[in-house]
Amino acid sequence: MLGLITLDLGNTNPHAGLFQKTVDQWSLVKTVPLNKLAIYLNQLGINAGNSSVVLCEVKNQEIEVQKLQEQGFLVTRIKDYWKGLKFAGMPVNYANSLGEDRLVVAFNAFKKNQRPTLIIDAGTFVTMDVVTEKGFIGGYIIPGTKAYFDAYVKGERLKNIPLNLSFSTELPNETSAAMTDSYTAFAALAKNLITEYKIQQITLTGGQAVLWENLFKDLQASIVIESHPHLIHWSLHYWMTTQIEPL
Repeated sequence: MLGLITLDLGNTNPHAGLFQKTVDQWSLVKTVPLNKLAIYLNQLGINAGNSSVVLCEVKNQEIEVQKLQEQGFLVTRIKDYWKGLKFAGMPVNYANSLGEDRLVVAFNAFKKNQRPTLIIDAGTFVTMDVVTEKGFIGGYIIPGTKAYFDAYVKGERLKNIPLNLSFSTELPNETSAAMTDSYTAFAALAKNLITEYKIQQITLTGGQAVLWENLFKDLQASIVIESHPHLIHWSLHYWMTTQIEPL
């Protein structure tokens, strides 16, 4: 057995992807919370003798990484290969503050899609990133739905109004809809990117991906909309196996 552990050390839900290779075929066996990783490594027989680790880190989890190194795992970090203007041959028009998760997912799209792509990662925060034949062009970061709607607690007459995340394009005429439907302004922002950069594919990932599918239901049929729940793990896998080591 040959294995690969992909670690996405994000802001709120750090987790791991556990890959195994049989003959010439890779499969993502399981995704697990970082705090349960040791349990599943033991169950699946994954160890430093048959597997390696690749990670991107938004929030520092050095103690957990050191535990893996102490077990003998070879750990490869995205940040050690991110130099600023290019990443694995992909031009990057963004400051060095660019999150490694956004970077590696953009690289995956740059290499595989071969067409202007809008990547939306809808999690605690939502990122909208544009990738074209010119590389990583840039993008936006907006609040996720929870962070956005939590802001209403500051309004004395708004904080107790129940919200229904059934979005409508009609102009609201009652307060609950006025609050929830305001979030569709972010869809308008995304649609501006689609027009400006002649986007041909939208790739959705993250816990709120279905919500964004609904926000895009009126787009023209020529635009491919793809939902990919484990995009970060497959992107880390792709970068590791094509750019670092042909496992």
